[in-house]
Amino acid sequence: QGISPYSTLANLWLYAYGWGTTDQLPGYYAGTFASSDVGWEKTMQYDIGADFSVLGGRVNFTFDWFLKNTTDLLFQKAIPGYYGGGSYWVNQGSVKNSGVEFSVNAFPVQGNTFSWETTFNAGYVKNEIVDLAGEEELLDAVFSEYGGAMQIMKPGYPLGSFYLYKWNRFDQEGANLYETSDGYLTNNATDQYITGQGNPAWTFGWNNTLVWKNWSANIFINAALGASRLNLTRYALASQSGTYRFINLREAYFNGWDKVENKAEALYPSHTNGNNKVYGNSDFWLENASFLKIRNISIAYQIPGDITKFVDISLSVSAQNVWTLTNYSGLDPEVYNSGQGIDLGAYPIPRTVTFGVKLTF
Repeated sequence: QGISPYSTLANLWLYAYGWGTTDQLPGYYAGTFASSDVGWEKTMQYDIGADFSVLGGRVNFTFDWFLKNTTDLLFQKAIPGYYGGGSYWVNQGSVKNSGVEFSVNAFPVQGNTFSWETTFNAGYVKNEIVDLAGEEELLDAVFSEYGGAMQIMKPGYPLGSFYLYKWNRFDQEGANLYETSDGYLTNNATDQYITGQGNPAWTFGWNNTLVWKNWSANIFINAALGASRLNLTRYALASQSGTYRFINLREAYFNGWDKVENKAEALYPSHTNGNNKVYGNSDFWLENASFLKIRNISIAYQIPGDITKFVDISLSVSAQNVWTLTNYSGLDPEVYNSGQGIDLGAYPIPRTVTFGVKLTF
């Protein structure tokens, strides 16, 4: 169920060729290859947990440690070009997830007119690729128009690891400088390195429910730490390379090398230097995607039937995705639409407000 229907069947792909003439003659070549023995991925998980309460049940704790090993991973294995190229599905390789989860549920105030219940939870997950069917590494998220591979799968590193050129300021003419593996600086990037990951290491949630007389309110806050985003939207708006040849980002223009008087304050390279090289798969565009969000606020008021003399009425208003605290310069640090953490115009989570009326006869 995790792969497309019929993708394990062999297919021939159509290709037209002119043979030196303007007449295009159709031909076929092997596109995908049969994988009739593909089966389910397998997972073995170990959990150790504890639950306990104090203060007569007013404060409750939950702790859980887990280790999850997944084997027979489903992924497409490439066929060398000298054999005709293509790929086929295999059940090979393994990945490991381990981590801890912790939560506290408490009732700081319990009264007839006012009560407050609060729950805080936190989770840490470490993801690691163990084996890739014998492969040393597999390049992922390959976009030729942006410079090539953006991510990599390699044993010992997490899924969603970025594979980027290391940017290191500008030269005397405002062109980008990139580090080589032996520490030298060059205008032409040559060596990529593994950095960051698309998925957060830590996630947090804090939920509060307050009741006062006929009023009730709920506030939910969540946060994530340790994730990165490759902001290709910023690359597209701030670069004169590839498909995009206009500077549409105000910051890139006014804080560029050509515009600032003090070159040490330049945040972007020269847009007039023909030797300047801009790569989308550079850590210049990699940003910290940690965030804190007020996810939901809701307020309700109950009008009992002994007042209306007819029906119980509940009036409510709620707002989702109310406020975000982050250093990420994109529209939303939580979303991405390519690879595992690549923001190429990802649509942000909308802010919504909902009004409700509930009648109970």
